[in-house]
Formats: sequence, C-alpha cells, structure tokens
Amino acid sequence: MKAEIVSTGTELLLGETLNTSTHYLTGKLSSLGIEVDYHTTVGDNSQRLEQVLHKAIERSDLLITTGGLGPTADDLTKELVAKVLDLKMEKDSVSLEQIKQFFDRRKAPMPSSNEKQAFFPEGSKILPNPIGTAPGAIIEKGGKTVIILPGPPFEMEPMFNNYVWPELARIVGPNAERMNERVIKVFGIGESALEKVLDELMDLPNLTLALLAKRAEMHIRLVARSTKITSGEALKALDEVEEEIRRRLGNKVFGRDQETMVGIVGQALNSQNLTISTAESCTGGLLGAAFTQEPGSSRFYLGGVVSYSNSLKRGILGVSEESLKAFGAVSEEVAKEMAEGIRSKTGSNLAISTTGIAGPDGGSDEKPVGLVYIGFATSKGVHAQKFQFYGERESVRQLTVQAALNEVRLRLLCKQ
Repeated sequence: MKAEIVSTGTELLLGETLNTSTHYLTGKLSSLGIEVDYHTTVGDNSQRLEQVLHKAIERSDLLITTGGLGPTADDLTKELVAKVLDLKMEKDSVSLEQIKQFFDRRKAPMPSSNEKQAFFPEGSKILPNPIGTAPGAIIEKGGKTVIILPGPPFEMEPMFNNYVWPELARIVGPNAERMNERVIKVFGIGESALEKVLDELMDLPNLTLALLAKRAEMHIRLVARSTKITSGEALKALDEVEEEIRRRLGNKVFGRDQETMVGIVGQALNSQNLTISTAESCTGGLLGAAFTQEPGSSRFYLGGVVSYSNSLKRGILGVSEESLKAFGAVSEEVAKEMAEGIRSKTGSNLAISTTGIAGPDGGSDEKPVGLVYIGFATSKGVHAQKFQFYGERESVRQLTVQAALNEVRLRLLCKQ
C-alpha cells in the first residue's frame, strides 16, 4: 500500500508551527508496513489544496490529511475531499450533538459556525473527537482510502491510535510486511566510535541497523521486517542483536524505545528510597527541570539552587572564598563544595552540581568553552568529574544535564 500525507495550514508553511504530525504518522504507518511516498504541506488556499488532493488521490492508495477541519471559512479539507471524490456533504447528527455537548461542558453557547464541523462526505466512517470539536473521517471509494484527521497533535494522535490504527491493520491484513522497530539509547560515545564498535552488525541479512545522532545522546535504530505471522522470528532477531550491543557497550547503554535518562534515574531513586537535590550554575535550572518533568518526582527530588553568581555560591551553598579565588568558579573544588552545600541544606541522600563555561564567550586557553565539572555528594563522600563538551551554548547545557543524570545513574548502579 502506497501512502501520502497532506498537511494543511499556512502556519506550517511559514515555519510558525513545527509539523510534528507528519513525523508521527510516518512512523506509525511504517510499522504497519505501509510505505509513505510523499509528504505535502499546503497553505489555507482552496485552489492549491484541491490540486494537491487531486494529485494525491490519483497516485496513492492511502491519503491521510491533517488540519483544515475547524469552523472557519478557510477550513475546507472535508469539502474539497468530497469535491475531488465526487461525493455530497451530509450532516452527521451524532457528531453535531457531541459538538454541542463540548460547549455545554464549558457552559458556553455553540457558535453557529461550528455546525459545519458536523458535515462529512457521504459514506464517511466518523471518527469521534472527545478532546475537541473536529471529528475525523475515513472515506473509501474506488479502491482508495482517505483518512481525515484534525491538525492539533493532541487531538490527532489519540484519534489515530484509537480508531485509525485498527482500521488500517484490518485493511493491510496479516500477510503484509511490517517493520518491527527497536531503539537502543546510548550516552558517552560518539557516532564514529559507535560505528566502529558495531561495525559488523551494520550489514546483517535479516535486520537493519542505523545510528541516529541526537543532541545529547546516540540512538541505535534496529528494524526487522516480517509479516504478522513471522513476527516472532523478527522479535527474536531484535533480542539477539540488542543483547550483543549491550555486551559490547556495557553501561553506555541506558535505555530503549520510549525510556529516557531522567525516567530511568527517577525509577532507580524510587526503588532505592533515595532523595536527591541539585546545585546548578551553567545549566541554570535545566537539571532541576529535567527531574521535575517526571511524574511523581516529588518522591525523590527535594529541590535545588541555581547559583549563577559567586556570591550565591558562597552565601547559599557555602562555597569558600579561598576555593573561588584559588581555582575559579569552574573547577573540581567548587563543584565538590556546591554538591556538599546543597546536600547539607536539603538533607538529601544524594546531591549533584554543575559548573562550567557554556559559551560562546568566557573561555580561555586554560579553561575553554565547553569545560564542565559535575560534582556528586553522598554520605560516603564527594567526587567531581571533568568534561569537555563541544558545540553551541544550548548543546553544552543539554550535554551537561545528560552527563549529570548519567553520573547519578552510574552511581546508583553501583549503589553509590
């Protein structure tokens, strides 16, 4: 099955909104064995959208559209799909009632313009939208399938998962070739070094391996193709290659698929009934923000201090004037004292600190941009590690956060 995704919205063309929906849908379709041949983005212009829809339906078996389902005059996706397929528009009373209830729950009158959202091409299978006012639809005609989805990802994604995925699985059937994917996440090794370690695994006959460089980590993407019937063999191949990757890389592998570094660290802290606090300079609160993005982080994260200035390092964290004068704010000694200071202030079991030169200015021959020290304090003692990162300011800050989290992960693996 050949597929095409058409995204509508002038804000996408202008770069005001990032088109994450196309990335999401392509991944989902690929996992079903549906090949996506085209991505098209078109603005809110009825003539151009009609041309795009004509071409897409002509050359593809499956067309998925996102956007253009709102109540305003320039929201014309459904109307133009009906025109291209030579179908009438019909009102769906169930959808109209659900839209009315959406406004009733907010104790607001429904504008008359929203009624157009309850009209669909005849023969449509309506896809409910409990989150918003724009239902979707599946239309099948002449061997073609058109799926109409709302634009906002928080509405589109659950609609696709709940209603479109089962329908596509039915259409594709059990004998279609599917992609069984697994992502192994790695920290502490660069792309070229990683490729060298995994060299002979890059060209396996029954599995493909690709290296994806992210800002603060590396991803190893494994794909084994199979039908639904032979998926067990594919999963076995993925398991065997993952085991070999973990054997070669050891604790540089920190997770897989949807797992995140901070999520793994949080789980480890919870399982060992430990608390942690942070003292940050160059990361400016990013490390604390990373901890608090985890649901339930209040069980292990007590809080932190952003001590950007030397005066706060001295006054709040107890960093000595002697250390600041002798070694400078970016030093092993100051990183240690920052970690000790925040652990003492909060009473946490563990404490982590960051101090460095994020750039683009402030570096020297002795202390170049990207130099970072990360301190780690427990009841057993305090340590600090030196890092030299490269890249622009935000990359250095994000790498520092990831390195700090990784330091906690490694300490927890060996029980501090």
